Amino acid sequence: MLPALSPAPYRHIDPALLLHAACHDLPLFRALCQTYLDTAPDMLARLEQAVRSGTPQAIVHSSHGLRGSVALLGATALVSRLVALEALARQQERPAPDWLDETVRLLAQVEAEVRRGMAEYHDAQA
Repeated sequence: MLPALSPAPYRHIDPALLLHAACHDLPLFRALCQTYLDTAPDMLARLEQAVRSGTPQAIVHSSHGLRGSVALLGATALVSRLVALEALARQQERPAPDWLDETVRLLAQVEAEVRRGMAEYHDAQA
């Protein structure tokens, strides 16, 4: 039986997408969420370093890795930002000065919803 979602909608992720990718296996769903939470800080640090250095190849590589992770979560706004960043880097252009700060804020919102999803889907099985 699938867990019921909380009354508050998710704005930054789609837990049902990840649950589907996990074949509706709740322990796997939670493990994938935890893997994201464990790896996202390092991926973000690499992205921040790449953006600050302005090295197009590093930007594309770090953005692509993080994009793959957040795509599984259904974080469409964040995926769009990362796709746009990759396109800029391929054209040898830099993002707007506030791009990184806005992306860090969006990642924090994604992380909060991942934690919320883990708790809600865990509580549904308790």
